[in-house]
Amino acid sequence: MRKLKNHMKAQIFLFIILSIVGGYFLAASKKQIDQGSKKDLSILFIGNSYTRPLPEVIQSIAENNNLKITYRSITPGGWTLHKHSKSEESLKAIHERTWDYVVLQEQSQLPSFSEEQRREDIYPYAIKLVNEIRETGAIPLLFLTWGRKYGDIQNIPDDTRSKMQARLLEGYQNIALSTSSEIIPVGLAWEEITSTDKAIDLYDPDGSHPNQNGVYLSAAIFVSHLLKSPQLNAPPIGNIPKETAEFLAQQANTLKYNP
Repeated sequence: MRKLKNHMKAQIFLFIILSIVGGYFLAASKKQIDQGSKKDLSILFIGNSYTRPLPEVIQSIAENNNLKITYRSITPGGWTLHKHSKSEESLKAIHERTWDYVVLQEQSQLPSFSEEQRREDIYPYAIKLVNEIRETGAIPLLFLTWGRKYGDIQNIPDDTRSKMQARLLEGYQNIALSTSSEIIPVGLAWEEITSTDKAIDLYDPDGSHPNQNGVYLSAAIFVSHLLKSPQLNAPPIGNIPKETAEFLAQQANTLKYNP
């Protein structure tokens, strides 16, 4: 357990370094957005069923924080960045307008696999998509997802959520390095809450997809990042009580400034 915690600390330290590097590339981009003055954003979400429920909630939370978001989503179930990189619909969507941001989400297990497999199955296609995105002047963002509730026991019988999360973090950090892109650290917030507050369940009964709490937390992380604000207003959405919404939003605020 101590080795795992030390490994996670090392990974989070690397995440901070990557955030600095990502910030440099964002500052250099001709499409860098001044969030203090711009109140309208357009976002294209490219991913699968993990991303699918998020944009509507992101939009709702953003509106409550004086940020208007227009979005489009392409999220077929189980799709990989490989499939998106060869999809006429996905490539056309990237070029159909000048998006402010394009969010990329890899299949939920792939980034946690070996570096050899990532080099074969992820990096070439992530690079292709990011190049397409940057051609339009948009900013690519990588959606770091969460470990499954019981780990990836389908492939690793003695796996755990925390071990899977550490591998996912490493995988997305390496994707970020290969594409000079910034990470939205949703999975780190999931790990923090699931490790410390058992009363807040974020998982759907399948132990993989998000329930309404998981969707809200994930959306709050996105809005916190987009606003670059130290405080996030938290409207109750759906059946989420106000106090739960405020707690989840506070976790987004804390993660933003203390990754």
